[in-house]
Amino acid sequence: MSDSVIRKLKRKRTAERTKATRFITAKNESTVNTPLDDYENYRGRLQETLDQVVRLGDAIQYLLEEREYTVNVETCEEYIDSAKRVLLKANQEIGGRLV
Repeated sequence: MSDSVIRKLKRKRTAERTKATRFITAKNESTVNTPLDDYENYRGRLQETLDQVVRLGDAIQYLLEEREYTVNVETCEEYIDSAKRVLLKANQEIGGRLV
């Protein structure tokens, strides 16, 4: 596979990560006065974006050589873990408000 395909996939993944970062930041800056609908929106949009990041990451990793693969996997896992922690916090906040 050509380097241009990998570059295009990485560019798409970067755009999705940027979008995810926007939702992570919005969730982290939320307060007790933030409407429940906003939490649900952050959670839903972040989950959609995270799913896309994972799909793109898998496609990229499939095309990488071994030395690049290891670094790429570590970076992706850190980012995915961070997004999942925010999703968990959003779920807890939503659950706490619904009780």
